[in-house]
Amino acid sequence: MKKLLLSLTAFCGILISYAQGGTCATATVLTPGTYNYGTINGTYQQSTPACFTGTVPANGIWYSYTSAVEVYATLSTDLSSNLATADSRIQVFTGTCAALTCYAADDDVSTTAPVNYRTNLGFLAEANVTYYIQFDNRWAPDADGLNFDFSIVPTDCSDVLPYTENWSSLPNFAGCWEIESLDALAWGYNNGNDFNGDLVDDPVALIFPSAANNVPKNDWLISKGLTLNAGTNYNVKVKYNGFNAPVAANESIRVVMLNSPASTATIADEIGSVSGILQNGLNVTDLLPQATTQTFNYTPNGTGQYHVGIHANTPTAAGIIIVFEVVVEQNLSNNNFQASNLSVYPNPTKNIIYINNNLNAVVNSIEMSDLNGRVVKTQMINAAEGQVSISDLSAGVYMMKVVTDQGTATKKVIKE
Repeated sequence: MKKLLLSLTAFCGILISYAQGGTCATATVLTPGTYNYGTINGTYQQSTPACFTGTVPANGIWYSYTSAVEVYATLSTDLSSNLATADSRIQVFTGTCAALTCYAADDDVSTTAPVNYRTNLGFLAEANVTYYIQFDNRWAPDADGLNFDFSIVPTDCSDVLPYTENWSSLPNFAGCWEIESLDALAWGYNNGNDFNGDLVDDPVALIFPSAANNVPKNDWLISKGLTLNAGTNYNVKVKYNGFNAPVAANESIRVVMLNSPASTATIADEIGSVSGILQNGLNVTDLLPQATTQTFNYTPNGTGQYHVGIHANTPTAAGIIIVFEVVVEQNLSNNNFQASNLSVYPNPTKNIIYINNNLNAVVNSIEMSDLNGRVVKTQMINAAEGQVSISDLSAGVYMMKVVTDQGTATKKVIKE
């Protein structure tokens, strides 16, 4: 499920006055613009599960929005025409008025001094889905008579190689990347910090630890589909750093190529992993200049759509993991990498086979297939030399695909 994110932007336009929708069934249809919803005196309706728990408001007012294409929509009462103490609260639902499902919700911009009880809420509006929006009077009378902006930005999920994601667009983060949370945490979007000292805030994807700092990370960030060709070697580059908050970072990630945007994809080829990611740099403004860029290699067996999955799997509670950029590009050096540059020995063998190369290439992984093309063994190596145990395989002839940072080669291996 896509994570629903707060938007930090809004725009001012011509004030639009419509008769407010007193119920979900009579919701006023929104188009981009600035509105004043007047007194909140319609019918409040809760969803299952509820967006907010606790005190149930007396009244609500209703709007709806449907788009023909996928867009990122923003609702904001954080306008200069509203007092900072104007205490609005917004909920967005999917489903039907008879069976609402909470989709996104938000309350205060800030509850610490200087307080700002106005609201910014952004959500991904998928094509041809009706979203029901409710303002309520939980904090009446401060919630009455407020102006709000409604804006939309279409998502642009380009799939042209070389592909670069540097998180420059919140709509594209929300619309083009799947967030799969298997714990109490989740990948999020941040564009409120200067990570390189140029006085301009830098957008990133990151995971904050839990408030109690006691939850291991188990969270996926999955790209849109990219068309990759069978037998072609690709570089997948990930630029990352750790951040010490609230305790020292000691992070772990896996990079996995998936054939659908979910961790349960039928093809889930791990192409690399990194553990022990610490904070490189003394200050926040050092984090981007001193970030690490790791290159992983992937050669798909079949042509089709593949998704880059970044799996944060820090085993114990730690700090923050930050990803600055993801790049996918064809490895142009692949054609110059020949099987003669690799040696595997002893061959034939009964147990262990050793891998060596004369180009000082990093051997990322191996994949062994039988003569029917069935993959019978995979192993990560991430070293210039490595060894693979094949004692668990039946006697016979196998093809071993060796993936390095300079290309891919295939060697015939005989198991005695």
